[in-house]
Order: sequence, then C-alpha cells, then structure tokens
Amino acid sequence: MKTTKFPYWKLFFVWITFLGLHFSYETFPNVLFQIIGEEGETNYFHMKMLFFAYLFGCIAEFIINRKKIGSLQQFSTSRALVSIAYPWLTITFFFLSHALTGSMLEMPWEIIRANIATVIGIYFALRLEQAFDEVEFQPALRWMIWLIFVSALFTYIVFTFNTPEHFFETPEGFGQGH
Repeated sequence: MKTTKFPYWKLFFVWITFLGLHFSYETFPNVLFQIIGEEGETNYFHMKMLFFAYLFGCIAEFIINRKKIGSLQQFSTSRALVSIAYPWLTITFFFLSHALTGSMLEMPWEIIRANIATVIGIYFALRLEQAFDEVEFQPALRWMIWLIFVSALFTYIVFTFNTPEHFFETPEGFGQGH
C-alpha cells in the first residue's frame, strides 16, 4: 500500500490507545486488561502497552484502508516488523533524558516528557511503515519477522504473569567471581 499522506489519525489513535491501556487494568481488573494494559509502573509494562496500542492501530488501519491495500502479506509483514521494533526504539528515546540528567524529572515534567517520547516513538514507527511498505521482503526474512513477532507476542503475554526478576537490571553481585 503506497502511502502519500502521513496518517496523523493513526498517530493520535495509537497515542490515545496507549494512554487508555495505561489505566485499563486499574479500571477493569481482569485478565484481558492485565495482558494488554499494565499492572505496575515498569519499563516492561510500558513496552507491552506500546506494542498492543500499535497493533490496535494497525487493525484500525486495515479496517479503514482494506480496499487500498495491494498486498495483505506486505502490509501485515511490514506492520509486524514495526511492532517488534517500535517499543524498543521508543524506550531507547525515553531513556535519553535519564542519560542526560541522571534521574527522572519532577512531576508534571516527567509525564510531559514521557508523552513527548511516546508521540515521537509513534511518529517514527509510522515513518518506518512508509519505508517498509516499499520493501519486498524475501520469504526467509518474512519467516524470521513472523517468528520474532510471535516470540514478542508470547513474551509480552507470558511475562505479564511472570516478569523476569532482572528484566532491565543486572543482579547484584553478577560477574563478581562467578
């Protein structure tokens, strides 16, 4: 699907969906919202919500543009690739201010900064979509993209119920005489 205009509606949709997922489990405490939302303020849970918000945006995009999509395989594979990378790219940008200042900002600046990082991440994801829409993926690469996509989906769901203890940190004492 060759895109000519930037899909601002999708940027807004993914951002609002992410914000909704942020409070979904607290508002609707059930397994579905535990899986797609957050149960705690961790980087992992934010990455998971970024992943699912983006997928919901892609589903909405498909429903809206299904007659304009030339190749379902190309559309779905490019979106799968972006869904894998997008949470990691957004969190990387999110950590920039921590790297520069050494700490979180005071409230409400931290919330504003986090939302700016989220919107920039979504913008980047949508620009990646446009680039990948023009790429014809070879069969081996398509299979790898889908393998990693299923792995990401599986880990986001499984880690919801059993998040690794040291997901973004090195265990104390690791590497010291071991």
